[in-house]
Amino acid sequence: INLIESYHHYDITREELIDGAYKGILDQLDKYSVYFTEEEYEEFYSNLNGTLIGIGIYIEEDNGRIKIITPIEGSPAEKAGLKSGDIITHVDEIDVTSITYQKGIDMIKGEAGTTVKITLNRSGVVLHFDIVRELINIPDVSYEMLEDNIGYIKIVRFGSRVSDEFEKALLDLDSKQMESLVIDLRNNPGGYLDEVTQIAEWFLDEGEDIVYIDYNRNLAKNVEAQLPSLNYPLTVLINNGSASASEILAGAIKYNEKGTLIGETTYGKGTVQSLYKLTEDDAMKLTTAEYFSAEKTKVNGLGVEPDIILKEMSTEAIESIKTFAPMTEESISHYGITSLNVYGAQQRLKFLGYDVDLNANYDQKTSLALNAFQEKYDLNDKYALYPETVKMLTEAVEIYLDEDPQLNKAIELLKEAM
Repeated sequence: INLIESYHHYDITREELIDGAYKGILDQLDKYSVYFTEEEYEEFYSNLNGTLIGIGIYIEEDNGRIKIITPIEGSPAEKAGLKSGDIITHVDEIDVTSITYQKGIDMIKGEAGTTVKITLNRSGVVLHFDIVRELINIPDVSYEMLEDNIGYIKIVRFGSRVSDEFEKALLDLDSKQMESLVIDLRNNPGGYLDEVTQIAEWFLDEGEDIVYIDYNRNLAKNVEAQLPSLNYPLTVLINNGSASASEILAGAIKYNEKGTLIGETTYGKGTVQSLYKLTEDDAMKLTTAEYFSAEKTKVNGLGVEPDIILKEMSTEAIESIKTFAPMTEESISHYGITSLNVYGAQQRLKFLGYDVDLNANYDQKTSLALNAFQEKYDLNDKYALYPETVKMLTEAVEIYLDEDPQLNKAIELLKEAM
């Protein structure tokens, strides 16, 4: 440090050098162990307790790259279409893959109301976004009563208040004659270990395993439920943005056979971090254990698999709607006709899951698919593209976009269980 201060050509403070040394030590460990400066610690702590300013993403370092764990629900990032697994490559057109991870993060941050340009790589596809930063308040829990007395509780993250908020939601729904329950853990990045174990207690019977925690130096702890379960018919929604504490709850419910998991395999973060204050201002987040689901099932790097695989609609599928041909021709298309209306109908039918070829020709496949669509919506004009069918095709796409197939499946299963 003395040599650098004496001879280095560019200005740098002793404090910056020491911070860099601390970060270098933690960089030799695992990707979840991090050194926090005073400013970084304050931001991390405020995130855990429900507020932040930015675009609203949970991220991790992936070989020096900025990888999105999940966007926060309702955040500018989620509204823009950022997804779990996206790799941020450029911020304001500057390549962040060629600078330090922390500098890239600092560039994403900024004042509320300002715009940041984000370029990312999604499975080889380059996408560009202009996102306005906001002050984001992060709720832990939201809930409502659905049809047929099916309760719905969404846990956004496992913050410091979540078990109390979950209990209030559960008791309120119970007072309204709830008969079954959906727990939504999609895009939940995790949080406090003790909070998730308290929530798991509601659904597991005394003596059943919640989580097995393997600490350093051959220490281990098996956390078991201490009380009888509520015994509601239960479904749990998960996706690849469900991480850490979310995976503990999902795994406890799955492997104790207390409910059905629906969606996609979870993220696969099976490690526990502890926070240590180093001085009055800075801190260290250190990986201190690996956890395993009930039956000591490994989670880290693997995730928790759903019982029923049901994928969410991709951004690419939603974007494809912009390419749909307009169905504005006045003539009525029927078998054997080639037209723009037929091509537009084929695009919409394929989007809705029907087996058609995109060739603009009213062939046998198109005829069968269109007839099935007309029967589903009780349309009288069979086997031809009458105005009524054209109108319904457009409306059906809009309806499909507003639907939640994973939640619909959860509700269907719970109705069958009643």
